[in-house]
Amino acid sequence: MIPLLRRRLGLTLLLTVAAACGNDGASAPRGPGGAPMARLPTSMTRCAECHQDIVGQYLGHGMANSLGPVTDPPSGELSHPTTGVLYRFEQDQSGTTLTAHAADGGLRRQRIVGRLGAGLMDTSWIATEIDPLGRDTGRLSFAPIETVTGHGLAFAPFEQDAVPAGLDQPVTADCLGCHTTDDVDHAARAPHAGPDGRAYPGNQLGAELFARILPLGCDTCHGDAAHHADIMLDLVPSGDDEIGIARLGALTAGAQRDVCARCHLEGDALIALAGRPGYGPQSQSILGTRPVLVPARPDVDFRLVSQLERLALSACFRGTPSMTCTTCHLPHAAVAAQGTDDFDQRCLGCHAGSDPTCSRAPDLRVRNVSGEPARTTAGCVDCHVRRSQPFDLPLLRTADHFVRRVIPLPDTPPMRHFADPDGALTVFGDERTSAARGSEAGRRWTEGLVALGLLKQGQLDQGLSLLDRFPEPGTLEARIGTAPEGLVSLESSAAFHHERGLALSAAGRDAEALAAYGDALALDPHHPEARLNRAALALAAGDVATAVTDTELLVAMHPLAEKPWNLRAHIALRSDDPRAAAGALAASTERWPSDPATWHELGRLLLQGGQTELARAALAEAARLKPGRAGLAEDRRRAANAGP
Repeated sequence: MIPLLRRRLGLTLLLTVAAACGNDGASAPRGPGGAPMARLPTSMTRCAECHQDIVGQYLGHGMANSLGPVTDPPSGELSHPTTGVLYRFEQDQSGTTLTAHAADGGLRRQRIVGRLGAGLMDTSWIATEIDPLGRDTGRLSFAPIETVTGHGLAFAPFEQDAVPAGLDQPVTADCLGCHTTDDVDHAARAPHAGPDGRAYPGNQLGAELFARILPLGCDTCHGDAAHHADIMLDLVPSGDDEIGIARLGALTAGAQRDVCARCHLEGDALIALAGRPGYGPQSQSILGTRPVLVPARPDVDFRLVSQLERLALSACFRGTPSMTCTTCHLPHAAVAAQGTDDFDQRCLGCHAGSDPTCSRAPDLRVRNVSGEPARTTAGCVDCHVRRSQPFDLPLLRTADHFVRRVIPLPDTPPMRHFADPDGALTVFGDERTSAARGSEAGRRWTEGLVALGLLKQGQLDQGLSLLDRFPEPGTLEARIGTAPEGLVSLESSAAFHHERGLALSAAGRDAEALAAYGDALALDPHHPEARLNRAALALAAGDVATAVTDTELLVAMHPLAEKPWNLRAHIALRSDDPRAAAGALAASTERWPSDPATWHELGRLLLQGGQTELARAALAEAARLKPGRAGLAEDRRRAANAGP
């Protein structure tokens, strides 16, 4: 009874802390980086009954605060040096708003509704668009400005592209999959989710999403922790040795690394051949269902989420088949809490042998090797693990997991999204998929994946030349899987055929693209992008019947999506029915009110139909969003002179 009471008391204390952590305001307890700590993930409340020390330690980990509602709202403003857009955070009765003042006078507003990141390095802000009546649209996007710890406001990486995304970088369920174990599509409670349960558009997740989903808990790495607790507390029947979850220490090294790879292996491209696997240990490698492409010629620079990719380059990793992430890391403790001394001791545990003396010459100082003063006496990590800025996220510093005898000095690499934008790619693999990848069918699988990776990098000709080795789109052979066991076949994946269709369309091979989209829909009739793209191509080719069928299916399956209504408008214009086209565009603006092109075209059609008052309103809204749009000023003058 006493141990049980202690567990209950410990749980009560943890829950009390967690409840306080959920409060806004300055009195909330602080987690890593000074950010308010997150709410206790649901899966952890059960675990805390027996493992309160571990749970208490984990609450100081950045993973336990991986996302949440807005607690310390951003403030201030930044002007984009290229576009001239002024972004300003402001406070009002509804919370924090982000206003974008374009150089031509255009104006858009979003409300900040959540955050990603624990504040250890930076915080990404999540926003929802506000419509002209001041209502949330429920469409989520990344704010173009982040808060970098120790620096302040800075432009997000996508805002540093040649064509900045501005307020239109979508937040989807896939974006959140490494920050929460909750089912995002279900938590979003999208009232008009598609037949497969997913939202479309993918960012139609609802303004209140971050009040419903929780940060990462025990189930992230351990699997169904609640089922384990039920078994251990005799709440459900089980076998004598069954505990409801896999013992991580009993897994092979590859299976253990696979748990971490789910979120700590990004590469230059991730190809989702199947849906996200469950959390915790998996019976098969996730690299067989969601393979990752990495540069064939690794560079001295590294990306932020490259831990496993870079570790695999290290001699100590290649020479130690049993090495896993927990060889160096304490799984429940933050890196800062673990401390550099502990990391050094773990290095010495493998490398000391009978002589713990470092081979470094007595007159060679850590500063000469790393460019910085030593943090420990041993200096293992200082000398062999580079700390520098990743190439895809400026202003930060983190560890390059490529462990080397001699590390490059810290550097400030040019901002980019791909490690080697014009270089060759290879599929990252582990021992769990090596045999399958080494077969003839596995090599074909790899070749197809490299093609998709090249397409994502913009290398259209190279990617298509590899895809052309696969059976012709639209044939039965094109959809017959050839991958060996353990790998999801490209040919049986709708995603593969959709990507192929995009590439063929970009190359002007529209007939083949139509066939490729048809292959995708034959495998997944609920694939909205493939159906939308097929409808648009069919309409351009004069196949109005196919365009109408696909468009009406999309309207029925995804009532919140505006793009099917835009297609409806084009179909109506093809049929010389401007009134129906105007009605379709009006419906489009109700679903997405921030596209000036739609408002402009709607205004023209309304003016053509003699509805001058409505035309003026539509053209005024286009001008609010983008007053410098070509032809808009002249159309507004025509509307103003058209009489009542």
